[in-house]
Amino acid sequence: MLISFLKGEDEEGGGKQKFASKGDVIFLLVLAIAIGGIWYSCESSKEKTYSHYAQCESLFLAENLNEAKDCYEKALELNYRLDSLDSVGYNRIDKIESLLQGNTEKPD
Repeated sequence: MLISFLKGEDEEGGGKQKFASKGDVIFLLVLAIAIGGIWYSCESSKEKTYSHYAQCESLFLAENLNEAKDCYEKALELNYRLDSLDSVGYNRIDKIESLLQGNTEKPD
């Protein structure tokens, strides 16, 4: 059975058919809710990732190196990931490890 979108022909009985049936409206509502839910989930994941990286950066700049390293390692396991954020995470972890091994350069 096909969906009856935009049917406007006359029915056999002479009456005009509705624009969309109840099934069409329910289908469109479910589709809209599903799309909205997916969009909200993606935006929420993105916001959590950015705030997590901001927290890691503040720990790094405050020279809490062990906590910053743990934070960046957890950040690399988040759902929303970008190549640029991954690069920042790996670079910071390398920098922290070198600082912890005795190189006394200050954080950028």
